[in-house]
Amino acid sequence: MVSSIAIKYFSVLRTNWIQALEYRANALVGVLAIFSGLFIEYQIWDLIFKAKGYTTVKNFEFNELIIFIFLSIIIGQLKSSWHSSGEMIRAIRTGEINKYLIRPISYFWYHFMMFIGFNSLYYIVYSIILFGFTIIFKGMIFHTLASILCFFLALALSIYLSYCIYFIMVCFAFWFGEVRSLVVSYNLAMLVLSGQYVPIRFFPDYILNIINWTPIRYLVDFPVSIATGILPMEEWLSGLLMATLWCFVLSICSAIIYKLGIKDYEAYGS
Repeated sequence: MVSSIAIKYFSVLRTNWIQALEYRANALVGVLAIFSGLFIEYQIWDLIFKAKGYTTVKNFEFNELIIFIFLSIIIGQLKSSWHSSGEMIRAIRTGEINKYLIRPISYFWYHFMMFIGFNSLYYIVYSIILFGFTIIFKGMIFHTLASILCFFLALALSIYLSYCIYFIMVCFAFWFGEVRSLVVSYNLAMLVLSGQYVPIRFFPDYILNIINWTPIRYLVDFPVSIATGILPMEEWLSGLLMATLWCFVLSICSAIIYKLGIKDYEAYGS
């Protein structure tokens, strides 16, 4: 029984993986976006450090800050859900979700496999970039084997958390029909709030206090802090446990909101 379920969802993953490989230019555009964003960040922070005569900012030396931002941009790209969230919203709005309701398949896990499959090409390309970066700039990231293992575990939790948040937003389409603007607003807000372009350590304390009580910290900042060694090793386990707890909480929220949405769903398109 378990094996048949696993095969079913793996088939979805495999199909979307193949489809992603057909559009290899997307990965190239993603890489260009990373390096163009990093170039802009480099120019801005270089001017700030030189104009103010800083040697460190919030305990970041210039090179450490650029490396942190570089990794943050990569992690942010790995969690993109423009495609899968758009597909889910359209299915709810047009009534295509009906086919999931009459078949033995979970809407949540089906689209999670689509989410992973569509982004799989990015996972491969960015892993190669990280591997090359580690070889060329030895000692700047991944100082120990434990940091590598914990980084990838934190990254997996981050990707799942991100999907849960997208799924919850998508479920609001059961009541509002079109919620793409909500997803776009969330994506734009997370560019800043998750630390993708500006480390959250630069935020005022009152904002940090709020972020620390949300899953936002575990989307980008936490895995990058492990990779760069900024976060002390004794805090890794507690961070992983909190990220795991948030995964359970958001999974439950996703299931509840989805069931409430299905109850109000009128089963026809618009």
